Amino acid sequence: MGEKEMKLIFELRNTRQELLERLMVDNGDSFMKDIIMAELFDIEETIDKLQSGAFGTCEISGEFLPQDLLEMVPTIKSYDDCQHLKSFFRKAIYH
Repeated sequence: MGEKEMKLIFELRNTRQELLERLMVDNGDSFMKDIIMAELFDIEETIDKLQSGAFGTCEISGEFLPQDLLEMVPTIKSYDDCQHLKSFFRKAIYH
């Protein structure tokens, strides 16, 4: 495993710790807890992929995912996720 992958694992573990700390704050908001739990699951899966050498491939097709998107969102899982993400980056057109 290279230096880049080790740095990413370090960052993911830090994020995991921050999310776990956030879960400890009981504000009764189950919606946010569900989102945090889903993100924790994605982080764990990404760490496992990095350690097994499967990081960066589409879970559906097995093809490599765009490197620029992986750098922004390392927990991305498929090309389908990439397409959904691109819709968030579209700028509104104002007249």
